[in-house]
Amino acid sequence: MGSCCWRWLALGARRLFGRYGRNWEAEMDQWYYQVAGQVRGPVSLDELNRKAASGEIDRESLVRQGDEGRWQQAADVPGLSGWPIDASEVAEAAGGLEAVAAVAMESEPGRPPEEPQRGIRRSPLALHPCPDCGHMVSHRAKACPQCGRLFHESSMVIRYRGEHPVPVLAFFGILAAVFLVLSPVGVYVITNRLVSQWAPGGQAATIAVLATMAYLISMIVCSVLGGAVGRPRMAYITGLLLGLFFGPVGLFAAFAIDKRPQCCHCASRLDGFARECPFCHARLTWRVETSWY
Repeated sequence: MGSCCWRWLALGARRLFGRYGRNWEAEMDQWYYQVAGQVRGPVSLDELNRKAASGEIDRESLVRQGDEGRWQQAADVPGLSGWPIDASEVAEAAGGLEAVAAVAMESEPGRPPEEPQRGIRRSPLALHPCPDCGHMVSHRAKACPQCGRLFHESSMVIRYRGEHPVPVLAFFGILAAVFLVLSPVGVYVITNRLVSQWAPGGQAATIAVLATMAYLISMIVCSVLGGAVGRPRMAYITGLLLGLFFGPVGLFAAFAIDKRPQCCHCASRLDGFARECPFCHARLTWRVETSWY
């Protein structure tokens, strides 16, 4: 009787702990990750490796294990190694091998020099100044060793609403169309009246037509140049309108216009839709929105 009871107790304990063990293993295999500030998951560790290989997450992305785990960078997770090979890392490794070979050749004077491998470029200078203290640090550093400034953080969402709100663009578009139609007519009438005082009627009309054509050509040239001046600073429409309305004077004004958005960390200007800030190297995610106000 006693042996039968012990057998039933052992069987019940095995089933109980086996069920909780399976649940614990299933929970530990659940991973969550952040993309552009949004939490996604759960996924398995194998699925997380596939997302790392596809580039959906990088080494600085935040991940956690289970519902109660703490967030950590993906590069610190053991078993997560599906990153694509970085060309700069290969170049740096090749540069280190060449340095080791050079030291070996100096230690062996009689050894003939080897030909350098072709197709491998040395990595450029991988240092940049910290935006806070100016200390030179590596572009792969996570923080400045001098002041502790963090470089690689989770992606920030930058909103870009264009150069001007939609009503402002509509107003200036209508004004530019009216200006293109009426200003050449005004130039023709004024020139014809001024020239007709000392020239016959036929010659005065010809001179007025030539003056109007010269005015149109100069207006178009100034508009194109104004747009070209404003394009590097994301102010193409503004520079075009300044060149159209004010001519050569508008070109000088276009040099002072800068409508590039600023980084939320270091307040530096961002050229185009860059994926990271060129100064503090913070990850950026752009959200293009239409602005009505």
